[in-house]
Amino acid sequence: MDMKTLELKYGRKALNLGISTKNLLAVLGAGDVPAVADERKAVLKALRDPINSPPLSEIIKKGDRVVIIASDITRNVRNQVVIPALLDELRQAQIPCEDITVVVATGTHRGHTRQELEYLFGLEVTRRVRIVDHDSRNKNELVYVGTTSRGTPVWINRLVAEADKVIITGGIVYHSMAGFGGGRKAICPGVSGFDTIQHNHKLMLNPPEKGGGLKESVGCGKLKGNPMAEDMDEIAAMVNPSFMVNVILNHEGKIAKVVAGDYRKAFEEGCRTVEEFYSLKVKEKADVLVLSCGGFPKDIDLYQATKAVENSVGVLKEGGAVVLLAECPEGVGHGDFYRIIKEFKTRRQREEELWREFTIAKAVGYMLTLTCEKHRVILVSNFDPEAVCEMGMIPAKDARQALEKVREIVGDDFRAYVVPDASSTVLFLSDDSEIFPGK
Repeated sequence: MDMKTLELKYGRKALNLGISTKNLLAVLGAGDVPAVADERKAVLKALRDPINSPPLSEIIKKGDRVVIIASDITRNVRNQVVIPALLDELRQAQIPCEDITVVVATGTHRGHTRQELEYLFGLEVTRRVRIVDHDSRNKNELVYVGTTSRGTPVWINRLVAEADKVIITGGIVYHSMAGFGGGRKAICPGVSGFDTIQHNHKLMLNPPEKGGGLKESVGCGKLKGNPMAEDMDEIAAMVNPSFMVNVILNHEGKIAKVVAGDYRKAFEEGCRTVEEFYSLKVKEKADVLVLSCGGFPKDIDLYQATKAVENSVGVLKEGGAVVLLAECPEGVGHGDFYRIIKEFKTRRQREEELWREFTIAKAVGYMLTLTCEKHRVILVSNFDPEAVCEMGMIPAKDARQALEKVREIVGDDFRAYVVPDASSTVLFLSDDSEIFPGK
C-alpha cells in the first residue's frame, strides 16, 4: 500500500498524517501571496489613483467635517499604516486635525483602553485626532436614518450621520455569513445601533416555522441573493460613504493589495482579489476532510478553529467525516459560543435563543452544531475527551487515531481532501465558472 506522509501544523508544532494514496483525493493549498514592497506607498497610491472615483484629495474640501471609520482591535487590518496615510492625505487637502474624528467600528464589541488605541493606531495618531469608540447600545449617540426594504430599522452613530464626509476603512476577507467582510460592514455592524445589527444578522436564519437552519443563499463568497449582505449594502447606502480604502492581507498579516475609491466598486474589486488569492475550486465532493487550521494562533481556541470547518464543508458529502486538527490551548474561547452548544440541546432551542438575542459567537456555535448534525466531526485537540463528546464531536488523541475513527464511520475506501491551512482558504465545488459574487 502506497502511503503519503504529510506534516500539518498544530498549535506551535506539527502532527504527521500518514494516509494511503488510494484514500487521498488531493492536498489543497493556496500559493504564497506576496506582500507589497512598501505598505505606506501602496496605500497612498490607492488613495491617489482610486477605483471609479476622483482621488481623495479632490473629494474632501476645506471646511468639511470628516469621519474616518476604522476597525476595532479584534481585526488586523493594518490600521497603523492606513490611518496615518489617510491623515497625511487629508492634511494635504487642508483639513485640520480638529475637523477629523476617527470612529472605531466596534459593532457590538466592547470599547478600548487608551493603551489599546495606541496599539491599534500608533501613538502619533492618538495624539493628532479625536478617537471615539462606537457604542451600539447608547441611543443618545445614535440617529435614526430610515428602514430598509427588509424591515431593518437603521440607527447610525451620530458622528457618522452628521459628518460632511465619511471615509470607511477595513479589510476584505471571506465571511461565512455576510459573504465577504470589509467594505459596507464598516457601517453595519460597525457603527450601527444594536437593534439594527440584531435585525440584520437574523436575516441569515430561516424562521423556525419554515424549518429553521441557515438560508441557502448565506455563506462564504455569497453576495447576490444573500439577504444579510444585501441588507448591509442598503444600510451603507443610507450613509453613502464618500470614499473607501480596504486592504487584503497575506498569510503573514501583511498587506498584499489595497483597494480604494467608490465604496461599492472598490469593494467588488477587493472581493475578486480575495477569490483569486484564497479560493480553492474542486470538481467533486469528498467523503472525508482532514483540516489543519494552519497552526497558532488560528487554532488558539475552538471558537477560532471552527472557521476551518465553515470554510470547507461545502465540498463534503452528506454523512461524511471531518478531521479537525486544532490544539486549542485556550479552550473554547468564547462564552456565547460554548453556551449555545452546551446549554441548548436542540436546534429549535438554539434558534430561539438566536432570535431572542443574536451574537456572532452564538451563530458560530450554532453553525458548528449544524455541521455535526450532517457530518461526523473528529477533533484532535487539547480538550478532555468527555468535553469533546459533550459538544457533539468525536475525540481523537492524534491524526492516526482520527483516521481509524474515519474508517469506522465511512469505511476503508474513503476519498479525502487534506487542507493544510483551512482557516485561510475556502473550498468551493466549481464547474470552472466565476465564483464571485457567489452562487
